[in-house]
Amino acid sequence: MIKSTVNDALDDIKNEIIRISKQEGQQEQEGKIGSYQKEETTGSSTGKSKVVRYIDLFCGLGAFHAAFNRINESYADKDVDKKYECVLACDIDEGVRNIYQENYGIKPEGDINKICIEEVPDFDILCAGFPCQSFSIAGKKQGLLDDSRGSMFFKILDIVDEKCPPTIFLENVKNLLTIDNGKTFAIMKSELEKRDYHVSYKVIDSRFYNSPQSRQRLYIICNKYNSYKFQMVVNPIVPVASIIEYTTNDYLDYEEKYTLEKCEGKRTSSILYKLINKESGKGGRQGERVYDIHSFGPTICASSGGPGAKTGLYYLEEGKIRTLSIVETLRMFGFEDSFKYESLKNKNKMLYYLGNSIVVNVIEQLIRDL
Repeated sequence: MIKSTVNDALDDIKNEIIRISKQEGQQEQEGKIGSYQKEETTGSSTGKSKVVRYIDLFCGLGAFHAAFNRINESYADKDVDKKYECVLACDIDEGVRNIYQENYGIKPEGDINKICIEEVPDFDILCAGFPCQSFSIAGKKQGLLDDSRGSMFFKILDIVDEKCPPTIFLENVKNLLTIDNGKTFAIMKSELEKRDYHVSYKVIDSRFYNSPQSRQRLYIICNKYNSYKFQMVVNPIVPVASIIEYTTNDYLDYEEKYTLEKCEGKRTSSILYKLINKESGKGGRQGERVYDIHSFGPTICASSGGPGAKTGLYYLEEGKIRTLSIVETLRMFGFEDSFKYESLKNKNKMLYYLGNSIVVNVIEQLIRDL
């Protein structure tokens, strides 16, 4: 009887230790999530401002950073006691790292695989426009089987596992949803849900977000506490004419090689003409289409060919067509005219970098709705 009583007492003590241990572990995890917002003195009316910290992975030209900065400026104008702060950026391309530093005062880290995760500062939002070549229509569509690019998603998960950020904000090509009959995206979604994230996603066309460019991309927003609700945004179309520099007259001399053929019938897009090769009689491919500046423009591509490579061709006046300038292309993505790229020796490479960028306008609106 005494032995039984002692054993019962020991079992009770053991169960209580287990209960307390589990409770402390849960409290520690909950404390880790969302504990990264810090208070620091600013010039606001209250004297303090809540700082939400983020990291910018595969940062490119910094569309996420530009969007956060724009929101910070609007908060300052309205005396809102909140600001966003970038605590780490990374990109494997040295050219964009230099450009990023020129514009945002932060020198991004290089290869994400060489970053020591334990040394990454605490943060609230993980932003990543991770490499899309594995999933894009233009690429080989190898998905997660591509060791060099597809596996970058799992590197993101490594950081998530270590830092447990409350919010994850990802961007990629819309083809990510359908590659391998949807299996690739299903794996990604499952991995995020295993980590207790509510996963919301939507394909968004930037032309409805006050951008003159039609750029359809997949946005994935994950939150530990609730499901993100994408707003129905259908703003009036902003025409390409609104970003054109009419002093630029670098027109295409096409008449020796091509004829300009008008697109007949009912137009379902902003294409006005096609360039037809005089020798082959063929034409009308992506880089041989001529667009109407009074409508929206096509997707800016990093690796398209033809005389209208990357930006597309535009009909400006009678018989005169040309591609967009770098400044005009920056405007197509919502970057400011003050955007700097002096560190880039080959200025035309900016078009390649822009072809891999995200539209700032879309990011800004989605952040405001977080």
